[in-house]
Amino acid sequence: MAEQKEKGKHLFCPYCDEEIMRADLPYCQACGLTIFYCPKCRKPLPRENRVCPHCGAEIRG
Repeated sequence: MAEQKEKGKHLFCPYCDEEIMRADLPYCQACGLTIFYCPKCRKPLPRENRVCPHCGAEIRG
């Protein structure tokens, strides 16, 4: 799907590309899907990723 974008402090859903209004929520308000975050850099990423595209950390399980 769409790549996660970051403009300043604004985060965008990696699934539907809509802005995530609050970064502390575990889901996208627009599409309702649970957002997965990198355990190292804490940026949202698509659930099928096994390596974070932002910091290169390995994503497990």
